[in-house]
Amino acid sequence: MKKIKIGPSVIFLIFLCLFFNKILIMFNYLLALFLHEMAHLFVASKRGYTLKQFKFDIFGMSLNLNDDISDKDSFAINIAGPLLNLFICLLCMALYWLVPALYNYLNVFCYANLFLAIFNLLPIYPLDGGKIFRGFIKTDKKYRIFDAIIRYSFATIFLILFIISVFHIINWFYLIMLIFFLSSRPNNKPTLSIFKHMSKKSIEKVIILKVDENKNLYDLIKIIKRNHYTIFYCNTKEQKYIDEDFIIEKAISNPLTTKLKDL
Repeated sequence: MKKIKIGPSVIFLIFLCLFFNKILIMFNYLLALFLHEMAHLFVASKRGYTLKQFKFDIFGMSLNLNDDISDKDSFAINIAGPLLNLFICLLCMALYWLVPALYNYLNVFCYANLFLAIFNLLPIYPLDGGKIFRGFIKTDKKYRIFDAIIRYSFATIFLILFIISVFHIINWFYLIMLIFFLSSRPNNKPTLSIFKHMSKKSIEKVIILKVDENKNLYDLIKIIKRNHYTIFYCNTKEQKYIDEDFIIEKAISNPLTTKLKDL
């Protein structure tokens, strides 16, 4: 597999920018987007993950990592990109204040970083905000419902904006965003919300459950209840007892498809 993958739609994007004389704007946005992705990669590498593939298509740039990302690391990696864009935006504003003449050179780059930060924090998959938002939702079913409501709301807004633009100067950006919101979907990979397991529990409310060693971490996490402390009795030759703290710890550092017998 190629480390860098450039989709054929990029040629169409360059053609549009040349046709409408928007090369300078495209350059500033691509630079801001590249720095955004490098922030993701920097935090990911610091947490032990390696790059599998760097993709570039009409919807932007994205990283694929070699390993499954734990929920704890996912938040840090996903928030890094928007935070860097916001920092660059504030840095540009500081430079304006120190040297006003720089405004003519940095204003497009500043707005590009501000737009990317705000856009990527929208709670829609596969944007960074969608991945972060998913960590706060207890079940995948609820997440898909919320995602559909938000996604089609934005799709409707951009459809209206594109129709309005047809009667003046056609804005292809609205059409691209419409296609993006309608074509992207949440993945089916098992996820869990570590936030719902962080509240203090009464040790008096203990549940002991017998589980098979072929159960995976995702199945066990779903069993854990907020107001009870769960202890699992593993049906093996050793007949081990495992508490929920052990399961949560392993779920953070291992793929959720990992079976109990493999731990």
